[in-house]
Amino acid sequence: MQGTSKNDLIIRIGGEGGEGVISVGDFITQACAHAGLDVYTFKTFPAEIKGGYAMYQVRTGTEQIYNQGDTFDVLCAFNGEAYNVNRSQLRPGNALVYDSPSDFEPDIPPGVHAYPIPMSHTAKEMLNPRAKNMVAMGALSVLFNIPVESLRQVLTAKFARKGEDVVKGNLAALEKGRELAAALRKTDPWTLGTPKSKRDVIVMSGNHAVGLGALIAGLDFFSAYPITPATEIAIYVAKHLPKLGGTLIQAEDEIASLSQVVGASYAGKKAMTATSGPGLSLMSEMLGMAFMSELPCVVVDVQRGGPSTGLPTKHEQSDLFLAIHGGHGDNGRIVLSVESIHDCISMTVVAFNLAEKYQCPVLLLSDGSLAFSTQNVPYPNPTDYPVINRTRWNGEGEYKRYLLTEDGISPMADPGTPGGIHIATGLEHNEVGLPSYTSANHETMQDKRFRKFKGVIADVAPAEVDAGEVAGMAEAVGVADLGVIAWGSTIGVVREALQRLRAQGYKVKGFYPKLLHPLPAQQFEDFGAGCKKLLLPEVNFQGQLAHFVRAETSLRPESYTICGGMPFTPDMIVTRVKEILA
Repeated sequence: MQGTSKNDLIIRIGGEGGEGVISVGDFITQACAHAGLDVYTFKTFPAEIKGGYAMYQVRTGTEQIYNQGDTFDVLCAFNGEAYNVNRSQLRPGNALVYDSPSDFEPDIPPGVHAYPIPMSHTAKEMLNPRAKNMVAMGALSVLFNIPVESLRQVLTAKFARKGEDVVKGNLAALEKGRELAAALRKTDPWTLGTPKSKRDVIVMSGNHAVGLGALIAGLDFFSAYPITPATEIAIYVAKHLPKLGGTLIQAEDEIASLSQVVGASYAGKKAMTATSGPGLSLMSEMLGMAFMSELPCVVVDVQRGGPSTGLPTKHEQSDLFLAIHGGHGDNGRIVLSVESIHDCISMTVVAFNLAEKYQCPVLLLSDGSLAFSTQNVPYPNPTDYPVINRTRWNGEGEYKRYLLTEDGISPMADPGTPGGIHIATGLEHNEVGLPSYTSANHETMQDKRFRKFKGVIADVAPAEVDAGEVAGMAEAVGVADLGVIAWGSTIGVVREALQRLRAQGYKVKGFYPKLLHPLPAQQFEDFGAGCKKLLLPEVNFQGQLAHFVRAETSLRPESYTICGGMPFTPDMIVTRVKEILA
């Protein structure tokens, strides 16, 4: 079989929940990464425990990959529903691998290269009906040059704990799929490029990477209440935190989980919880408590489609209003966002560092796409991440928990510290923590609490300015015809879109803030000064970051919003930029 080598290949696998769709995607991803290819995945599945349409998209190639891509090159359909859902996206040149004979017979569009593989029939003949997905994966490995030795190693490692018979059965199904595909005539135009070299990488989901970042930061206590799509963070932490002497508790609800986190922080522990939009709504009062009592805590919000129960398993970036202003009274906190799997590790460490230094809640915004997506990242070395701990009282003189200082940060004393007894209350209080309701005291203490945030912008790396190159030349873009501001996982999509646009001669720049509150307004202003027009794409209906940019700067970016439960694609950004510049 021959084909044109491709720098990257996008394979979409679709089928019914429970058929092994997600497993196939995971195996292909691990195999490609371990062989030295770059990977980026996207998956979506129904809210039901079993059944319903599930999809896993793997983008893998020899160059760095920032997002899931525009659409697929290869569709592997496990059943008729998977084919029907994706039928409208099939284009000339695409390859279709499908189960045949099965519950459907596809009407192959002109120009589509079809490969019928008897996945179900073969698995049943082998008396191993659950191995249908292994047959499919074997066929894909032959047709598109997926590193088969890596696949065998990954499969063996995965099933070893289930016994030698299980390993042999799955490997046999893989080989049978390879035989079936090898008997077909390859007609599509490409095959996956050869890896440059093997690399020391780890393949992680966004949720697991957040958990790893928390452990690197020195997490002591995690309180969990399950909620899609954040639960995997708790599962990861539950597996690893006890090995490090930490504690995880499953609370009865989200209010209790943050209450426990605040209590653990008062006891001197680095503490965290993870939730999604509905849970964050319930936590708003305790966030106020953490701000008023000046207790460090980290809350990870893995955003999903809303409002209310909304779209539990779908992607959205619509919690920014809630994250910044969710709570009664003048209620302060720091809000960060993450772009990639690497960010999920590093920015979680930053979140803990800021919480500990500024003694306040820090919210870290991920999203449903990034939560379940996987990427390969260099194997993390914990010593590469600077870790900051809270300022503790030195034991000298009278202890004032809320001592008025120039920067607003007061020393903390753990319970049991000699002379360090104090009250941490949600009531307004004076320097020693006793309730005080006078006008002068409230103004003084609010000024103290908000004064702390003046140093935050300097403590977070400046927003990246993506000036790139013009049409392959080494010179960076000067004054851009258009600048694109992006946040969260949309950044990866914008990166690729701008590369495509520059290759076509467009003068475009990108601006990628990770600190969203307090907003680094001057950085936004400086970027805007170098652009004739501005575009701000985000996956929400109201244009939430655009609202804050307009409120806190002189910039007036054009909003580009979608909220259909799926992320942007690079082509969507390219098309909108060209429309604006036309």
